Amino acid sequence: MKTRTQGTFWLNATVCLSGAALMTVELVASRLIARFLGSSLYTWTGVLGVILAGMSLGNYLGGRMADGARNLRGRVAVMFFASAAACLAILWLNGLAGQSPALMGLSWPARILLHMTWAFLLPATVLGTISPMIAKLAIDRSTQTGRAIGTLYAWNAVGSIAGTFVTGFYLTAWLGSVRIVVSMALVLAALGWLYAVAASPRFARRRHTDPHGPTRTHTDAGDAAAGVIGASLGLAVFAALFALALAPGETAAKAGDWLGLRDGPLEADAIYFAETQYQILTVTAEPGNPAHRSFFQDKLKHSEVDLSDLGDLKYPYMRIYDALVNQQMGRNREPVRLLLLGGGGYVFPNYLSQQRPGSELVVVEIDPGVTRAAQLAFGLPQDAPLEIVHMDARNYVADALRQNRAQPGAVPPFDLIVCDSVSDYSVPYQLTTLEFIEQVRQLLKPGGVYVMNLIDAFDAGGFMNAVAQTFEAVFPFRGAVSAVPELGPRNTTVFVGANQPMPLEDIARWTTRPDTFAGHVLDAADFAALRQRNGVCVLTDDYAPVENLLAPVVRMDRMGLLNAAVRRGIRAAEKGDLPRAVKAFERALEVAPNDESTLLNLARVHEMADAESAALDVYARLVQLYPANVMARNRAAMILARRGHLEPALEQWSASLDIQPAQPDVLNNLGALALQQGDRERAILYWQRALAYAPDADILRKNLAAVGAPPAAE
Repeated sequence: MKTRTQGTFWLNATVCLSGAALMTVELVASRLIARFLGSSLYTWTGVLGVILAGMSLGNYLGGRMADGARNLRGRVAVMFFASAAACLAILWLNGLAGQSPALMGLSWPARILLHMTWAFLLPATVLGTISPMIAKLAIDRSTQTGRAIGTLYAWNAVGSIAGTFVTGFYLTAWLGSVRIVVSMALVLAALGWLYAVAASPRFARRRHTDPHGPTRTHTDAGDAAAGVIGASLGLAVFAALFALALAPGETAAKAGDWLGLRDGPLEADAIYFAETQYQILTVTAEPGNPAHRSFFQDKLKHSEVDLSDLGDLKYPYMRIYDALVNQQMGRNREPVRLLLLGGGGYVFPNYLSQQRPGSELVVVEIDPGVTRAAQLAFGLPQDAPLEIVHMDARNYVADALRQNRAQPGAVPPFDLIVCDSVSDYSVPYQLTTLEFIEQVRQLLKPGGVYVMNLIDAFDAGGFMNAVAQTFEAVFPFRGAVSAVPELGPRNTTVFVGANQPMPLEDIARWTTRPDTFAGHVLDAADFAALRQRNGVCVLTDDYAPVENLLAPVVRMDRMGLLNAAVRRGIRAAEKGDLPRAVKAFERALEVAPNDESTLLNLARVHEMADAESAALDVYARLVQLYPANVMARNRAAMILARRGHLEPALEQWSASLDIQPAQPDVLNNLGALALQQGDRERAILYWQRALAYAPDADILRKNLAAVGAPPAAE
């Protein structure tokens, strides 16, 4: 004979599944917001705080609902369907919050908290209502109240644990965050349907013989029957949405995309998108210049590359890496033995493998998805001469030292070790400590160099100061080079540690392209100012509060204001409201006066408004600030040519080609300009060069045919 406690099996299963659903929502929340806010202690604090607040509110409301329900199973069914709908709403609410100009204008912590509240408080609250109602059902069915409630708590915990492990270890990489949300909505809707059936007349009659159960009337039975029909329709809707999210076929894909049920990149012009167990990866190609690629990890643009000119290191801090290698090895093509901790877009190791053939390059990258993205869309050859190790950088270093203790020389020492693992506000603290840097030093040759980059604002400088003192505690020589010429706002700084003095003051002349380098070498006065502002701080395994050290920078972060203003400008330009767009971009420049992309947007809007003089002024400012910006040079040249200023136009186009030779559009323009000046031979040469880069360009063949020239030089 079945006991009343045994009859609570399905109730235990229910709280188990609801616990799993809640933890799945929590983990998915951290992934969905990462594409807008990144991943850091601040985002995880927001996730945990808001989910716990929702659970608490839901538990309170669920208890009141349990006491006031005439048909408790029917109410549980309703709340399961409400939970399913709330889960799906995450996909839309998260997108709205992530692109809200109002939230972008807030301080970073406030933006994270309000984003989380807007997108995830509702599903956490609705899911939280279920457990108290199931507890009421268990109490009504059991003669052993304490055992029944304790068993419910235990099964809820088991479900939470299972949901955490299954989602974190398997579902995220298999399905991706968006598909997990849609699948979870279908599971919750199915549970709602089961409880609606349990509240139906047939089940009600079975329970009517139960002296402890509530008395059912014909009206109640009719309502329950209508509830089953409604639940069946609701389940069919969620099943259809699930099919649109996962089914193959172009029609289903288009419908799923339109409804926001399929994952995809936020960035325009994306050519690659993937979600790994660690992050979301996106690669974009520049319109009109598909060889220019950008590599995004979550919200941060981590790398840029020009596939037609891999020798052009786009990021200033990578030019510093290049200069340090040249200073260490000489400006030659001699091989180097280098360990890179953090692959990123693999731009620097790919560059070194070509600049210094025969080099021994070891790249330690924890996420295999990053390697795959670099190989498929970012110019890293499948057979690149790199030793790629997929593991945590600290584990690699510890394993290498263990191998050397067991067999001296098993892992030969390195000329340089570069730690490039810091991403926005997400800092792997275990790679910043005294103990780790001491381990790294053991893997260097006697004259080797350790290099580490970080992102901080010198005006606050808490993290910079701690890293500087930690380097000083390990290496006889400690130095640093800022990637920008003026210290102050938040930017990238490259720290250097070595056993011997290094002449960093002439670092510029060691870069492969000195004309593109702009930086600042920190001197003793700069380090003293950091220490005076922030005090003594050496990072250790027991004390590495990197997020707290960056907290002042987080509070000062004005990127939200900048992004909000830029987004307003772009929307106004898309609507044709050009005066409003100009005002928005000018507001953005008040936040960040020298922001490159904002200046480009402002210049383009001036062009659209036929304000060519204003556009030329902005382009001139861009060329002065960013000499390697070929787009600014090309657009300025177009305006100058239209105005009849041919010599200045020729100067800008020529400079652009010196920076990036593979520009068929520019070569075509130069050909037209040469022909206009009566130089037919030069025009033909320009068009033939352009055709070599763009062999399918009909306009080039027509131009050559018009002057009676062959497609290729004879």
